[in-house]
Amino acid sequence: TASVSVSASESQSIELIRLENLKQSKMPGLFKKEIEGVLHGEFVEFDDDLKAQVTAMSVFIGTILVLRLFSSGRLKALSGEHVLDISALNDVNLFKEVFLAYLNAAVLEPVLAIGGMQEVDGIQVVIEVFTLGSICWWIWLITDAFDFQDITQFYKYHVDIKEEREKDPKRFPWLQLKDLDRDSVIEQKVLSGSVTRDIALWFMIACIGAAWLPGGVTHHDVLHAYVVLFFWIIMHHLSRRATTWSTGYLTTFFFPSTALMPLEYCLPLMDVADTVEDLEWLENYREFLIKRTGVELTIQS
Repeated sequence: TASVSVSASESQSIELIRLENLKQSKMPGLFKKEIEGVLHGEFVEFDDDLKAQVTAMSVFIGTILVLRLFSSGRLKALSGEHVLDISALNDVNLFKEVFLAYLNAAVLEPVLAIGGMQEVDGIQVVIEVFTLGSICWWIWLITDAFDFQDITQFYKYHVDIKEEREKDPKRFPWLQLKDLDRDSVIEQKVLSGSVTRDIALWFMIACIGAAWLPGGVTHHDVLHAYVVLFFWIIMHHLSRRATTWSTGYLTTFFFPSTALMPLEYCLPLMDVADTVEDLEWLENYREFLIKRTGVELTIQS
């Protein structure tokens, strides 16, 4: 029994020495942090100030979400006549390239920051991960708003190809098209406001607000949020100059989807090289917009 106890004691001593040697070595930050936690029993905890920052962010996002739910009737007022300025549409399309260029450059910073940490700060890792996620969220939002391939594809299949198919439906049983009326209801809900898109802005504003409170989140940590908000102020103004399918300046500002998503329906009208063919095409496309979105466009060029 004594020999067994000595062996166990020796094993524990050897293990502690091995861990201490690993601690002194230059190891990847994450593994080194785990070893330090084993040796010293240290764990990352949220202090009261950081909890207050997180609470403030949650309250802000929750408040905006509630306001959106109560204003859904006003947001869904899509039908009717709306003006499209082709020249202003070109301006916002060009500014989109500047916005995306910044986002594509900024997306690498949080990855490099995490990978370059010698000692991992749990709070800092959380901040960098959320920064990475929010930047990717904005890349998806901007790319989706200015990518009109899905719109032209839907138009091609449900207008041009559908007319040919209806001449002999039995010949093309393998071509199954969605019901335009049912799809229009779903599409109009997206155009009236999409939480999955709008929350990208809410999170950025919440981060900026949290930085003004005492705690672990500083102004340096939310620098990208400041820049994204600055770019969004410009893009929002440019998009409203191009076309507005929703009422109220503040409505489209705090709900980016109501300002950006209509652009993908307007961008095909600017692509005269590949999309716009003649006056008949314009008339057909305008009727397609009325059926799918309820919007009657007045085109200014």
